[in-house]
Amino acid sequence: MALQPICTALRIWGGHCLDAILPRHCVLCGLPCGSGNACGSCRADLPRADHACLSCALPILNAGDLLCGRCLRRAPPWERVVAPLLYAYPVDRLVCRFKFGRDFACGRLLALEMLDAVQLDAQPPPDIIAPVPLHRARHVSRTFNQADLLARLMGHALAIPVHSRLLRRKRRTRAQSGLDAASRKRNIRGAFQYVSGAHRLAAGAHVALVDDVMTTGATLAECAKTLRRAGVARVSVWVAARAPVP
Repeated sequence: MALQPICTALRIWGGHCLDAILPRHCVLCGLPCGSGNACGSCRADLPRADHACLSCALPILNAGDLLCGRCLRRAPPWERVVAPLLYAYPVDRLVCRFKFGRDFACGRLLALEMLDAVQLDAQPPPDIIAPVPLHRARHVSRTFNQADLLARLMGHALAIPVHSRLLRRKRRTRAQSGLDAASRKRNIRGAFQYVSGAHRLAAGAHVALVDDVMTTGATLAECAKTLRRAGVARVSVWVAARAPVP
């Protein structure tokens, strides 16, 4: 008898037992929430865009439009953005607790929101999921890459391979927070490198880039351009939250 199905069954059974003995509490209101990390009421109250541009995920006023004026004038270097949440309270607190406080329950909640949005999007699944990389020095100081953890949770749920080393941040850049859009582009230009030995990209490959928050999109655009130059045919962007352009 194969061991993997038995191990999977034991892991699921053990999880159910722990949830029965020590029920989880909502990361937002603190009330018991069963096997999830947030209660249904708090999840329903998370801020979302009623109608957003398919290419940049910013809200669009006209419900009949699929793309905003900015993306119609100049298409980004990807085909699609999936961003289930708006970067506003309490999503900003969830991201900070996950990113800087290592609160992995918040990370799992963000990944669940991303998973639901990707499955509802009904687009062709990617061949590869790749997180936006951190520079080695920042990775060491933070102890983990939040984008990598989100990518791995998504890959496990969707049965899609995750290649954390498909891209490398070859130089350390200033933090993007606090910079305007033009400064963000200059700051991140040429910062990424495709690692050819990490994975052999087949012609026509579709890669989903994963990050926690999209603000101006400068970092994701630089990653997408790097992948395009390496031969990737289609790039999708999956983020937990979309921030208003500063």
